[in-house]
Amino acid sequence: MANLQWYKGSGRLIPSGDWEVGAGCETPGGAVSRDAEFISSMALKRANCAVELMRCLKRLRDPQSELILLRSCMGVAKLPFGIRTCQPSLVGGAVSVFDEGLRGALEDIVVCGGAFFGDLQWRLASLPTRFGGLEICTAEDASSYAFVASRAKSWGLQDHILRECGGDVLDSDYRSALDLLHSSLPDLDIGGFYIKDTAPPKSQKILVNALYGEIVKRFEEKFVLSPRQRVVFECLRAPHAQDFPSVAPIEGLGQHMSAVKYRAMLRYRLMIPLFPVDESCPVCRKRVWILSASTRSTVKSCQEVHLTLGGHPYFLIGRGKHACVDLTGVSPLVGLKDKGFVVGQAVLMAEASKVTKHEKACLENQRVFVSFAFDTFGGLASDVVRLLNRAQKVVNSNSSSLKVSNFVFSIIGFSIQKGVAAQLVARLPAIAL
Repeated sequence: MANLQWYKGSGRLIPSGDWEVGAGCETPGGAVSRDAEFISSMALKRANCAVELMRCLKRLRDPQSELILLRSCMGVAKLPFGIRTCQPSLVGGAVSVFDEGLRGALEDIVVCGGAFFGDLQWRLASLPTRFGGLEICTAEDASSYAFVASRAKSWGLQDHILRECGGDVLDSDYRSALDLLHSSLPDLDIGGFYIKDTAPPKSQKILVNALYGEIVKRFEEKFVLSPRQRVVFECLRAPHAQDFPSVAPIEGLGQHMSAVKYRAMLRYRLMIPLFPVDESCPVCRKRVWILSASTRSTVKSCQEVHLTLGGHPYFLIGRGKHACVDLTGVSPLVGLKDKGFVVGQAVLMAEASKVTKHEKACLENQRVFVSFAFDTFGGLASDVVRLLNRAQKVVNSNSSSLKVSNFVFSIIGFSIQKGVAAQLVARLPAIAL
Protein backbone atom coordinates (compact mmCIF):
# COMPACT_ATOMS: atom_id res chain seq x y z
CA MET A 1 0.00 0.00 0.00
CA ALA A 2 1.23 3.51 -0.72
CA ASN A 3 0.32 7.14 -0.37
CA LEU A 4 -0.28 9.16 -3.52
CA GLN A 5 0.85 12.74 -4.08
CA TRP A 6 -0.23 15.09 -6.86
CA TYR A 7 2.63 16.76 -8.70
CA LYS A 8 1.51 19.85 -10.60
CA GLY A 9 4.47 19.77 -12.97
CA SER A 10 3.71 16.33 -14.34
CA GLY A 11 -0.04 16.46 -13.76
CA ARG A 12 0.11 12.94 -12.39
CA LEU A 13 -0.48 11.02 -9.17
CA ILE A 14 2.88 9.55 -8.08
CA PRO A 15 3.24 7.02 -5.25
CA SER A 16 5.48 7.86 -2.33
CA GLY A 17 6.81 5.31 0.14
CA ASP A 18 6.68 1.53 -0.25
CA TRP A 19 4.51 0.21 -3.09
CA GLU A 20 3.05 -3.29 -3.15
CA VAL A 21 2.40 -4.35 -6.71
CA GLY A 22 -1.05 -5.84 -7.27
CA ALA A 23 -2.53 -4.52 -4.04
CA GLY A 24 -3.86 -0.96 -4.06
CA CYS A 25 -3.70 2.34 -2.29
CA GLU A 26 -5.87 4.34 0.09
CA THR A 27 -6.54 7.93 -0.89
CA PRO A 28 -8.53 10.51 1.11
CA GLY A 29 -11.46 9.64 -1.15
CA GLY A 30 -11.32 5.88 -0.68
CA ALA A 31 -9.56 2.72 -1.77
CA VAL A 32 -8.14 2.61 -5.30
CA SER A 33 -7.49 -0.91 -6.49
CA ARG A 34 -8.79 -3.79 -8.56
CA ASP A 35 -7.79 -6.35 -5.96
CA ALA A 36 -10.98 -7.75 -4.45
CA GLU A 37 -9.45 -8.66 -1.10
CA PHE A 38 -7.81 -5.26 -0.69
CA ILE A 39 -11.03 -3.37 -1.47
CA SER A 40 -13.17 -5.56 0.81
CA SER A 41 -10.79 -5.28 3.75
CA MET A 42 -10.38 -1.52 3.36
CA ALA A 43 -14.14 -0.94 3.16
CA LEU A 44 -14.73 -3.21 6.15
CA LYS A 45 -12.12 -1.32 8.15
CA ARG A 46 -13.88 1.98 7.45
CA ALA A 47 -17.25 0.49 8.32
CA ASN A 48 -16.01 -0.81 11.68
CA CYS A 49 -14.51 2.58 12.53
CA ALA A 50 -17.79 4.31 11.67
CA VAL A 51 -19.81 1.86 13.79
CA GLU A 52 -17.52 2.40 16.78
CA LEU A 53 -18.04 6.13 16.42
CA MET A 54 -21.84 5.74 16.24
CA ARG A 55 -21.82 3.71 19.46
CA CYS A 56 -20.49 6.78 21.26
CA LEU A 57 -23.59 8.82 20.39
CA LYS A 58 -25.59 7.60 23.39
CA ARG A 59 -23.13 9.34 25.70
CA LEU A 60 -24.72 12.67 24.76
CA ARG A 61 -28.07 11.63 26.30
CA ASP A 62 -29.75 14.08 23.93
CA PRO A 63 -31.66 12.40 21.07
CA GLN A 64 -32.05 15.69 19.18
CA SER A 65 -28.29 16.25 18.99
CA GLU A 66 -27.68 12.57 18.35
CA LEU A 67 -30.02 12.54 15.35
CA ILE A 68 -28.41 15.65 13.85
CA LEU A 69 -24.94 14.13 14.18
CA LEU A 70 -26.13 10.80 12.79
CA ARG A 71 -27.62 12.54 9.75
CA SER A 72 -24.72 14.88 9.08
CA CYS A 73 -21.30 13.52 9.98
CA MET A 74 -21.40 10.36 12.11
CA GLY A 75 -23.70 8.25 9.96
CA VAL A 76 -23.63 7.24 6.34
CA ALA A 77 -21.41 10.19 5.41
CA LYS A 78 -18.51 8.18 6.87
CA LEU A 79 -18.84 5.34 4.35
CA PRO A 80 -20.30 6.28 0.91
CA PHE A 81 -17.56 8.85 0.42
CA GLY A 82 -15.18 5.91 0.55
CA ILE A 83 -17.18 3.26 -1.32
CA ARG A 84 -17.64 5.55 -4.33
CA THR A 85 -14.27 4.21 -5.56
CA CYS A 86 -15.16 0.58 -4.81
CA GLN A 87 -17.07 -1.86 -6.97
CA PRO A 88 -20.48 -2.57 -5.36
CA SER A 89 -20.02 -6.33 -5.58
CA LEU A 90 -16.93 -6.17 -3.34
CA VAL A 91 -18.28 -4.15 -0.40
CA GLY A 92 -21.20 -6.33 0.67
CA GLY A 93 -19.62 -7.22 4.02
CA ALA A 94 -18.85 -3.59 4.87
CA VAL A 95 -22.36 -2.52 3.91
CA SER A 96 -23.93 -5.14 6.21
CA VAL A 97 -21.73 -4.20 9.16
CA PHE A 98 -22.35 -0.49 8.69
CA ASP A 99 -26.13 -0.76 8.30
CA GLU A 100 -26.41 -3.00 11.35
CA GLY A 101 -24.55 -0.42 13.43
CA LEU A 102 -26.56 2.45 11.93
CA ARG A 103 -29.86 0.76 12.72
CA GLY A 104 -28.74 0.08 16.28
CA ALA A 105 -27.79 3.74 16.76
CA LEU A 106 -31.15 4.89 15.39
CA GLU A 107 -33.05 2.47 17.62
CA ASP A 108 -31.23 3.90 20.65
CA ILE A 109 -32.29 7.40 19.62
CA VAL A 110 -35.95 6.60 18.95
CA VAL A 111 -36.90 3.82 21.37
CA CYS A 112 -33.80 3.40 23.57
CA GLY A 113 -33.38 -0.12 22.20
CA GLY A 114 -37.00 -0.99 23.02
CA ALA A 115 -39.70 -2.71 21.01
CA PHE A 116 -41.73 -1.77 17.92
CA PHE A 117 -38.79 -0.50 15.85
CA GLY A 118 -39.20 -2.88 12.94
CA ASP A 119 -38.42 -2.98 9.24
CA LEU A 120 -41.19 -0.46 8.48
CA GLN A 121 -39.68 2.15 10.80
CA TRP A 122 -36.17 1.44 9.51
CA ARG A 123 -37.19 1.86 5.90
CA LEU A 124 -39.22 4.98 6.64
CA ALA A 125 -36.40 6.65 8.57
CA SER A 126 -33.89 5.90 5.81
CA LEU A 127 -35.85 7.78 3.15
CA PRO A 128 -34.81 11.34 2.22
CA THR A 129 -36.84 14.10 3.86
CA ARG A 130 -38.62 14.97 0.62
CA PHE A 131 -39.94 11.40 0.54
CA GLY A 132 -41.12 11.53 4.17
CA GLY A 133 -38.08 10.09 5.95
CA LEU A 134 -35.42 11.32 8.36
CA GLU A 135 -32.63 11.09 5.75
CA ILE A 136 -30.71 8.39 7.61
CA CYS A 137 -29.32 7.06 4.34
CA THR A 138 -28.25 3.41 4.46
CA ALA A 139 -25.04 2.06 3.00
CA GLU A 140 -27.06 -0.51 1.05
CA ASP A 141 -28.87 2.26 -0.81
CA ALA A 142 -25.74 4.37 -1.31
CA SER A 143 -23.63 1.47 -2.57
CA SER A 144 -26.06 0.87 -5.44
CA TYR A 145 -25.32 4.22 -7.08
CA ALA A 146 -22.17 5.74 -5.50
CA PHE A 147 -19.62 3.98 -7.73
CA VAL A 148 -21.52 4.63 -10.96
CA ALA A 149 -22.21 8.27 -10.09
CA SER A 150 -18.60 8.94 -9.13
CA ARG A 151 -17.24 7.31 -12.27
CA ALA A 152 -19.68 9.07 -14.59
CA LYS A 153 -18.91 12.45 -13.02
CA SER A 154 -15.12 12.10 -13.18
CA TRP A 155 -14.61 10.81 -16.72
CA GLY A 156 -12.40 13.74 -17.73
CA LEU A 157 -10.18 13.61 -14.65
CA GLN A 158 -9.68 9.84 -14.92
CA ASP A 159 -8.79 10.08 -18.60
CA HIS A 160 -6.19 12.70 -17.74
CA ILE A 161 -4.63 10.73 -14.88
CA LEU A 162 -4.63 7.42 -16.78
CA ARG A 163 -3.71 8.86 -20.16
CA GLU A 164 -0.47 6.88 -20.38
CA CYS A 165 -1.97 3.59 -19.23
CA GLY A 166 -3.71 2.84 -22.50
CA GLY A 167 -7.36 1.85 -22.70
CA ASP A 168 -10.08 2.28 -20.13
CA VAL A 169 -8.72 0.44 -17.10
CA LEU A 170 -11.98 0.31 -15.14
CA ASP A 171 -14.40 -0.36 -17.98
CA SER A 172 -15.26 -3.90 -16.90
CA ASP A 173 -15.92 -2.82 -13.31
CA TYR A 174 -17.99 0.13 -14.43
CA ARG A 175 -20.10 -1.92 -16.80
CA SER A 176 -20.69 -4.56 -14.13
CA ALA A 177 -21.85 -1.86 -11.71
CA LEU A 178 -24.17 -0.44 -14.39
CA ASP A 179 -25.69 -3.85 -15.05
CA LEU A 180 -26.25 -4.33 -11.32
CA LEU A 181 -27.87 -0.90 -11.09
CA HIS A 182 -30.12 -1.62 -14.06
CA SER A 183 -31.40 -4.79 -12.38
CA SER A 184 -32.60 -2.73 -9.38
CA LEU A 185 -33.90 0.18 -11.49
CA PRO A 186 -35.33 -1.46 -14.62
CA ASP A 187 -37.43 1.59 -15.55
CA LEU A 188 -34.47 4.00 -15.58
CA ASP A 189 -32.83 4.64 -18.94
CA ILE A 190 -29.12 4.33 -18.22
CA GLY A 191 -27.98 4.13 -21.82
CA GLY A 192 -26.24 7.50 -21.54
CA PHE A 193 -24.06 6.24 -18.68
CA TYR A 194 -22.27 3.75 -20.91
CA ILE A 195 -20.62 6.46 -23.01
CA LYS A 196 -18.54 9.18 -21.39
CA ASP A 197 -19.64 11.83 -23.90
CA THR A 198 -23.32 11.29 -23.05
CA ALA A 199 -23.03 10.72 -19.27
CA PRO A 200 -25.33 13.19 -17.47
CA PRO A 201 -23.49 15.93 -15.53
CA LYS A 202 -25.67 15.49 -12.41
CA SER A 203 -25.50 11.72 -12.41
CA GLN A 204 -25.76 11.23 -8.64
CA LYS A 205 -28.89 13.38 -8.36
CA ILE A 206 -30.53 11.45 -11.20
CA LEU A 207 -29.70 8.07 -9.68
CA VAL A 208 -30.74 9.05 -6.14
CA ASN A 209 -34.11 10.37 -7.33
CA ALA A 210 -34.71 7.24 -9.40
CA LEU A 211 -33.71 4.89 -6.57
CA TYR A 212 -35.89 6.43 -3.87
CA GLY A 213 -38.72 7.02 -6.31
CA GLU A 214 -38.73 3.28 -6.97
CA ILE A 215 -38.57 2.51 -3.23
CA VAL A 216 -41.55 4.78 -2.48
CA LYS A 217 -43.52 3.29 -5.37
CA ARG A 218 -43.04 -0.22 -3.97
CA PHE A 219 -43.43 0.84 -0.33
CA GLU A 220 -47.02 -0.33 0.06
CA GLU A 221 -46.22 -3.54 -1.82
CA LYS A 222 -43.47 -4.43 0.65
CA PHE A 223 -45.28 -3.39 3.84
CA VAL A 224 -48.90 -4.11 4.71
CA LEU A 225 -50.17 -0.69 5.78
CA SER A 226 -53.38 0.09 7.59
CA PRO A 227 -55.57 2.98 6.34
CA ARG A 228 -54.12 5.20 9.05
CA GLN A 229 -50.54 4.30 8.15
CA ARG A 230 -51.17 5.07 4.48
CA VAL A 231 -52.51 8.50 5.44
CA VAL A 232 -49.56 9.16 7.75
CA PHE A 233 -47.08 8.14 5.05
CA GLU A 234 -48.70 10.55 2.61
CA CYS A 235 -48.76 13.34 5.21
CA LEU A 236 -45.05 12.89 5.87
CA ARG A 237 -44.36 13.54 2.18
CA ALA A 238 -46.26 16.84 2.17
CA PRO A 239 -44.23 20.02 1.52
CA HIS A 240 -42.52 21.33 4.68
CA ALA A 241 -43.57 18.30 6.76
CA GLN A 242 -39.91 17.35 7.28
CA ASP A 243 -38.32 20.76 7.81
CA PHE A 244 -37.73 20.31 11.55
CA PRO A 245 -34.78 17.81 11.74
CA SER A 246 -32.23 20.37 10.54
CA VAL A 247 -32.86 22.80 13.42
CA ALA A 248 -29.84 23.06 15.71
CA PRO A 249 -30.60 22.46 19.42
CA ILE A 250 -30.24 25.91 21.03
CA GLU A 251 -31.96 26.11 24.39
CA GLY A 252 -31.94 29.92 24.58
CA LEU A 253 -33.84 30.23 21.30
CA GLY A 254 -36.43 27.61 22.18
CA GLN A 255 -34.96 25.18 19.64
CA HIS A 256 -34.48 22.27 21.98
CA MET A 257 -36.74 19.48 23.26
CA SER A 258 -36.28 17.24 26.24
CA ALA A 259 -35.33 13.64 25.51
CA VAL A 260 -38.83 12.37 26.40
CA LYS A 261 -40.58 14.87 24.13
CA TYR A 262 -38.23 14.36 21.20
CA ARG A 263 -38.55 10.59 21.34
CA ALA A 264 -42.34 10.82 21.64
CA MET A 265 -42.44 13.01 18.54
CA LEU A 266 -40.21 10.63 16.56
CA ARG A 267 -42.28 7.62 17.58
CA TYR A 268 -45.46 9.41 16.55
CA ARG A 269 -44.01 10.18 13.10
CA LEU A 270 -42.56 6.69 12.64
CA MET A 271 -45.89 5.05 13.53
CA ILE A 272 -44.63 3.42 16.73
CA PRO A 273 -47.23 2.75 19.46
CA LEU A 274 -47.16 5.25 22.31
CA PHE A 275 -49.76 3.68 24.62
CA PRO A 276 -50.31 0.18 25.99
CA VAL A 277 -53.25 -1.68 24.48
CA ASP A 278 -56.65 -0.54 25.84
CA GLU A 279 -55.00 2.14 27.99
CA SER A 280 -57.10 5.15 29.02
CA CYS A 281 -55.71 8.59 28.32
CA PRO A 282 -54.75 10.26 31.64
CA VAL A 283 -55.97 13.63 30.34
CA CYS A 284 -59.39 12.97 28.81
CA ARG A 285 -59.98 9.57 30.52
CA LYS A 286 -61.19 8.09 27.26
CA ARG A 287 -60.19 4.71 25.96
CA VAL A 288 -57.31 4.88 23.50
CA TRP A 289 -57.29 2.56 20.53
CA ILE A 290 -53.74 2.08 19.35
CA LEU A 291 -51.61 0.00 17.03
CA SER A 292 -51.45 -3.61 18.11
CA ALA A 293 -48.24 -5.63 17.99
CA SER A 294 -49.01 -6.51 14.38
CA THR A 295 -49.18 -2.74 13.60
CA ARG A 296 -52.27 -3.24 11.44
CA SER A 297 -55.20 -2.04 13.51
CA THR A 298 -56.60 1.46 13.29
CA VAL A 299 -55.48 4.18 15.68
CA LYS A 300 -57.86 6.61 17.29
CA SER A 301 -56.62 8.54 20.29
CA CYS A 302 -57.44 11.81 21.94
CA GLN A 303 -54.38 13.56 20.55
CA GLU A 304 -55.78 12.97 17.06
CA VAL A 305 -58.66 15.39 17.41
CA HIS A 306 -58.98 19.03 16.47
CA LEU A 307 -56.60 21.15 18.52
CA THR A 308 -56.54 24.92 18.77
CA LEU A 309 -53.06 25.96 19.81
CA GLY A 310 -53.49 29.56 20.88
CA GLY A 311 -56.87 31.00 21.75
CA HIS A 312 -55.86 34.62 21.19
CA PRO A 313 -54.88 36.26 17.91
CA TYR A 314 -51.37 37.44 17.19
CA PHE A 315 -50.73 40.76 15.51
CA LEU A 316 -48.22 41.56 12.80
CA ILE A 317 -47.68 44.70 10.80
CA GLY A 318 -47.51 44.62 7.02
CA ARG A 319 -48.49 46.75 4.05
CA GLY A 320 -49.67 49.55 6.36
CA LYS A 321 -52.15 47.33 8.22
CA HIS A 322 -52.18 45.11 11.25
CA ALA A 323 -52.56 41.41 10.52
CA CYS A 324 -54.48 39.17 12.88
CA VAL A 325 -52.99 35.65 12.77
CA ASP A 326 -54.98 32.78 14.27
CA LEU A 327 -52.98 29.62 15.09
CA THR A 328 -54.89 26.39 14.56
CA GLY A 329 -53.40 22.90 14.71
CA VAL A 330 -55.40 19.89 13.58
CA SER A 331 -54.73 16.20 13.15
CA PRO A 332 -54.70 15.14 9.48
CA LEU A 333 -56.56 11.98 10.55
CA VAL A 334 -59.76 13.84 11.41
CA GLY A 335 -62.54 12.30 9.32
CA LEU A 336 -60.49 9.24 8.37
CA LYS A 337 -63.51 6.92 8.65
CA ASP A 338 -65.76 9.27 6.69
CA LYS A 339 -66.67 8.42 3.13
CA GLY A 340 -64.68 10.40 0.60
CA PHE A 341 -61.80 11.18 2.96
CA VAL A 342 -58.98 13.09 1.26
CA VAL A 343 -55.53 13.56 2.75
CA GLY A 344 -55.00 17.22 3.64
CA GLN A 345 -58.68 18.08 3.90
CA ALA A 346 -58.47 18.58 7.69
CA VAL A 347 -56.16 21.58 7.32
CA LEU A 348 -58.27 23.07 4.53
CA MET A 349 -61.45 22.70 6.57
CA ALA A 350 -59.81 24.26 9.64
CA GLU A 351 -58.54 27.16 7.54
CA ALA A 352 -61.96 27.76 5.95
CA SER A 353 -63.69 27.57 9.33
CA LYS A 354 -61.42 30.18 10.87
CA VAL A 355 -61.77 32.51 7.89
CA THR A 356 -65.55 32.30 8.10
CA LYS A 357 -65.48 32.94 11.84
CA HIS A 358 -63.01 35.83 12.10
CA GLU A 359 -62.33 37.47 8.73
CA LYS A 360 -65.36 39.76 8.68
CA ALA A 361 -64.70 41.09 12.18
CA CYS A 362 -61.03 41.73 11.35
CA LEU A 363 -61.90 43.61 8.15
CA GLU A 364 -64.36 45.79 10.03
CA ASN A 365 -61.52 46.74 12.37
CA GLN A 366 -59.20 47.42 9.39
CA ARG A 367 -57.07 44.41 10.02
CA VAL A 368 -56.02 41.62 7.67
CA PHE A 369 -56.92 38.12 8.87
CA VAL A 370 -54.53 35.20 8.33
CA SER A 371 -55.53 31.68 9.30
CA PHE A 372 -52.32 29.95 10.35
CA ALA A 373 -53.55 26.37 9.97
CA PHE A 374 -51.26 23.34 10.15
CA ASP A 375 -51.47 19.64 10.90
CA THR A 376 -49.63 17.66 13.55
CA PHE A 377 -47.10 16.32 11.02
CA GLY A 378 -46.08 19.81 9.91
CA GLY A 379 -48.23 20.23 6.80
CA LEU A 380 -49.14 23.88 6.20
CA ALA A 381 -52.16 25.58 4.66
CA SER A 382 -51.63 27.62 1.49
CA ASP A 383 -52.03 30.99 3.27
CA VAL A 384 -49.39 29.95 5.78
CA VAL A 385 -46.92 29.06 3.04
CA ARG A 386 -47.41 32.45 1.40
CA LEU A 387 -46.96 34.23 4.73
CA LEU A 388 -43.77 32.34 5.58
CA ASN A 389 -42.35 32.87 2.09
CA ARG A 390 -42.73 36.61 2.64
CA ALA A 391 -41.07 36.29 6.04
CA GLN A 392 -38.20 34.31 4.49
CA LYS A 393 -37.62 37.05 1.90
CA VAL A 394 -37.44 39.64 4.68
CA VAL A 395 -34.91 37.50 6.57
CA ASN A 396 -32.76 37.07 3.47
CA SER A 397 -32.86 40.77 2.62
CA ASN A 398 -31.73 41.77 6.11
CA SER A 399 -29.00 39.17 6.56
CA SER A 400 -25.83 38.85 4.54
CA SER A 401 -24.81 35.52 6.08
CA LEU A 402 -28.12 33.68 6.48
CA LYS A 403 -29.25 32.62 3.01
CA VAL A 404 -30.86 29.29 3.79
CA SER A 405 -34.03 29.03 1.69
CA ASN A 406 -36.07 27.16 4.29
CA PHE A 407 -34.75 28.75 7.50
CA VAL A 408 -38.13 30.21 8.54
CA PHE A 409 -39.96 27.00 7.59
CA SER A 410 -37.52 24.93 9.66
CA ILE A 411 -38.03 27.05 12.77
CA ILE A 412 -41.83 26.99 12.37
CA GLY A 413 -41.78 23.24 11.70
CA PHE A 414 -39.75 22.62 14.83
CA SER A 415 -42.10 24.77 16.91
CA ILE A 416 -45.07 22.76 15.64
CA GLN A 417 -43.42 19.46 16.49
CA LYS A 418 -42.44 20.79 19.91
CA GLY A 419 -46.09 21.60 20.62
CA VAL A 420 -47.25 18.21 19.37
CA ALA A 421 -44.61 16.50 21.53
CA ALA A 422 -45.88 18.34 24.61
CA GLN A 423 -49.43 17.12 23.85
CA LEU A 424 -48.20 13.55 23.45
CA VAL A 425 -46.08 13.50 26.60
CA ALA A 426 -49.01 14.89 28.63
CA ARG A 427 -50.95 11.77 27.65
CA LEU A 428 -48.21 9.20 28.11
CA PRO A 429 -48.63 6.75 31.01
CA ALA A 430 -46.22 7.32 33.86
CA ILE A 431 -44.40 4.04 33.12
CA ALA A 432 -43.37 5.37 29.68
CA LEU A 433 -41.70 8.45 31.16
